[in-house]
Amino acid sequence: MSTPHETRPLPPAPWSGAGHTPDPGTAADGAAPRTASGSRPAGGTGGREWGPWSARTLFFGGTDLVVDAALGTLWLTALVSLVTAGLASLAALVGVVLLVAAIYAVRGIEWVERRRTQAAFGLHLPAPHRRRSPRADGWRIPHQWWLDVSDPAFWTGLLHLLLTTVLGWVAVGALAGTGAAVALALAPLYAAESNPVWPSELVGTWPDWAVALAGITLALLGVLLLVLSVAAHRGLSRLLLRVDEAAELRRRAAEAAAARETAVRGARTERSRIERDLHDGVQPQLVSVAMNLSMAQRRIDHDPAGAKDLIGEAHATTKAAITELRRLARGFHPAVLEDRGLDAALSAVAAQSPVPVAVDVRVPRLAPETEAAVYFAVSEGLANVVKHSGADAASVRVGLASDPAGGTRVVARIADDGRGGAVVVPGGGLSGIADRIRSAGGHFFLDSPAGGPTELTVELPVARGEGS
Repeated sequence: MSTPHETRPLPPAPWSGAGHTPDPGTAADGAAPRTASGSRPAGGTGGREWGPWSARTLFFGGTDLVVDAALGTLWLTALVSLVTAGLASLAALVGVVLLVAAIYAVRGIEWVERRRTQAAFGLHLPAPHRRRSPRADGWRIPHQWWLDVSDPAFWTGLLHLLLTTVLGWVAVGALAGTGAAVALALAPLYAAESNPVWPSELVGTWPDWAVALAGITLALLGVLLLVLSVAAHRGLSRLLLRVDEAAELRRRAAEAAAARETAVRGARTERSRIERDLHDGVQPQLVSVAMNLSMAQRRIDHDPAGAKDLIGEAHATTKAAITELRRLARGFHPAVLEDRGLDAALSAVAAQSPVPVAVDVRVPRLAPETEAAVYFAVSEGLANVVKHSGADAASVRVGLASDPAGGTRVVARIADDGRGGAVVVPGGGLSGIADRIRSAGGHFFLDSPAGGPTELTVELPVARGEGS
């Protein structure tokens, strides 16, 4: 008899349209797709509006530079303060906390600057891929910090912030100088001894046309400096914030090779598990049925009652073998998963667990491959909770989350209040989960300190159009 499990009522899915951003190669307003260089093509209305020297680019780029002067100065001051305070107190724990805060502050600033630059210049600047730590032990988080701070995109983003702040102050100076030059060009119209702003002595003995010409010349130089600052900002952003296509292709090839390797290893492990279950479960039962029927055949003439008992035992064993075969078939792909989705399938798994499990599934229907990977990860995770954790309760949470690259991913977490200390052993259940998830292009994380609690997290990418 299975123990009852807890489920929470699920509200209407507000995420059904979340995470579906416009295609990177298509403008949000339906304009022509962008070119590989990051800007929209020259043809069409979008190209004329967002050209390198278009009025729209110069206006929004100049405005962005003025904002950069103030915002960049504020952010650089905050970052220098965090790093200085962190290094000064590095001997204490607070120093490490401040330095880690500085790392994530740089990542957040780079995220904001990337989107501000896209809006100001109409460029397509996709976020670089964030390297994830493959470790599954207690050093996973520090290793992730190291991967973040050693990423070239981290330093190019910081360099972009520094250079655009300098350019921002150049643009502010150019605007101020242009304003002063315009005032000088118009000085002959209002310069007088009684004017405290532009007294006639300031202009001197120059003729009015010379004063006006000098003012116009200085104003044009100021405008030129502003335009060059905007062009430099646009060029630096395309250089420093773009994704290296060659490196991205190499990364994807390496990930594909690793996924293929884990898929082969996972298939081998799964085949061994099926062979073991058949050998240890169904095969002995079928052998017992054959032996009982053979003995019943020899006794049926002289001992009908004994033969009847043997046939009854063979019948009971046959039903047990059928039940075992059904369990194995559900392990391949349960019908409830295909018919009713993850919520019903995981609730059925939780209902059969001797450990009370709280289930919270907040995802729409996904691709069959994605749902199967999540289902088997959760099923195996709960099996490990029952076998090894000594937990009194467990929980399963499945939901959608936005990806740093602009996509969507499904995240499943299995937590328990057991003794902890779980490790990934080659050929073990956790290793099988990791292989299955990584072969599907996802990530596997395990946090299980000695004494508990344990949290196992799997993340899988959701293909564009899933869950809609």
